Amino acid sequence: VANFTGTPSPSPTITPTPTSSPTSPPASPWKAGTYYRVGDLVTYNGSTYRCLAAHTAYPGWEPPNYDFLWARV
Repeated sequence: VANFTGTPSPSPTITPTPTSSPTSPPASPWKAGTYYRVGDLVTYNGSTYRCLAAHTAYPGWEPPNYDFLWARV
């Protein structure tokens, strides 16, 4: 027979750790004349790219042509 003195302490609450990262904002189609910020996502020819350097896009500056501006994700 157990003899308890005082108030029993509550059981610890277990909080599950999320297994997925927050959802990234949706990518929009790449478009010349658009100002892109670092981290912006675009789609071009069915692929998604992340902007590596802030810039205004010009015709011919499509993501696959400039790997210093865009990284395929």
